[in-house]
Amino acid sequence: MISFNNIPDTIRTPGVFVEVDNSRALKGLVANPHKALIIGDGIIGEGSKPLLSIEAITRDGLADGFFGVGSPLARMCNSFKLNNPNTELHAIRVSGGTAQASAVINFSVCLSHVGAVSTNNEVVKMLLNGNQVHITLVSNWSAQDIGSAFETKIEANSQWGFTATRPSGAAASHFLNISCAFSGELGNYMDVRFNYYEGQSWPTCFDTITAEASVVSNFEGGVGNPDLGDVWAVIQNEQYQHIINPYVDAANLAEIEDELETRFKPLEDKPGHGYTCYKATQANCTTKGNGRNSPHNTILGIYNTPTPSDEIAAALGAQAAAKLNSDPARPLHTVKLVGVLAPPQASRFGRDERDLLLYDGIATYTVDSGGAVMIERCITTYQKNAAGIVDPSYLDIQTLFTLIEIRFQFKAKMLQEYIIPRFKLADDSFPIAPGSYVTTRKTIKQTIVALFAQLRDVGLIENLEDFTDNLIVERNSADQNRVDVLMPPDLINQFRVLAGTVQFIL
Repeated sequence: MISFNNIPDTIRTPGVFVEVDNSRALKGLVANPHKALIIGDGIIGEGSKPLLSIEAITRDGLADGFFGVGSPLARMCNSFKLNNPNTELHAIRVSGGTAQASAVINFSVCLSHVGAVSTNNEVVKMLLNGNQVHITLVSNWSAQDIGSAFETKIEANSQWGFTATRPSGAAASHFLNISCAFSGELGNYMDVRFNYYEGQSWPTCFDTITAEASVVSNFEGGVGNPDLGDVWAVIQNEQYQHIINPYVDAANLAEIEDELETRFKPLEDKPGHGYTCYKATQANCTTKGNGRNSPHNTILGIYNTPTPSDEIAAALGAQAAAKLNSDPARPLHTVKLVGVLAPPQASRFGRDERDLLLYDGIATYTVDSGGAVMIERCITTYQKNAAGIVDPSYLDIQTLFTLIEIRFQFKAKMLQEYIIPRFKLADDSFPIAPGSYVTTRKTIKQTIVALFAQLRDVGLIENLEDFTDNLIVERNSADQNRVDVLMPPDLINQFRVLAGTVQFIL
């Protein structure tokens, strides 16, 4: 007897009545578009959006008006859109720190021997957070004049996120103070330098040796970080597959790891992955990585790049969001981080250093011949199991994203085909009439095998025969309304290393 959802068996009025049932409409896998969330602070007193309000970032530059031009959150959103304009992006503003970081430029050391600029039209080339700030010199300019010219240019470009001032008084007037427009420890990772690009040099009238050694006192003095714990209550009902944040202090790293672990659990089932960046020496990156052990967070280690760490984190998360949504099992090596400037050659981690970092929970990068920064291996910080034994099971980000996709497709299939249509459950020996809403353990097993054949065909698993042989589907002995399933998929792997030997003959 055919079962109907909306046409009663007792109807007596004449007519033709047809209901529509979509439970078997889906033949392939279900589309699973990802969403990304960026957490960061704005500029106090600027931006139209309040703290802890989720905002959709639908186009370039929109975040500037929301959170303040040049704020970490606005710059991160812009970096994300530069790398990935298609993934749905939301942003949430958190409170900043308690003190601003600043750097000091001492132009008097440049002119210490000559006292003033001696030629026209030579250029001083500054790089501020990767933004070119060039000043053309005028004959007889003093150190104070150079500082004043840079002050004017920085103040005219608020999108960089800095303010510039020169101290009052003749004794200090040759200094230029550059302060972050936002507060917090994040400001200590900002960057100012001169002559970054190949072929750039100091003007001939400068005392170049002294200038190279003494002109810049880098950013310091930023104090405080927000508490990411305030964010979770706001987004508790939303799933974000990619969560990007710029903070690397232990408290906030623990916050995001704990939240993502909770979200990954089966009854919560809103899994996502975290991304951040740590600008530090190889030794400090090692220390940072060894202090973490989460399969749900990635920390990219890099040293001495002009690009701020918050923008690098956003670029990494953006590229991962685009590529892993398309294919969660495909490796990310050679994917370019658009807008990220490479460290000078001497500051780049060598292959042996990067190999050590990959054993210490730190993701790595390389630089191509054109100077583009590329992902090398995007790993998680997970290194050891609960017993403290080395465990590579969640080393690569692809493992978790493949599992997340498999779980999503399994859940979507079972809900669509059995749970939503309100099927009944019977033993395998039950004679199921065509069109009735009755299923059995055997039928469910066949559905699962067919689903995993599709997962194999798109390249997420392999060895389907072994999976089928070892798949267990059984009716729960304590609850006859429940079916328990043990699925042992063999996840497809990534081609990362090719080793060869040449045995030559003369």
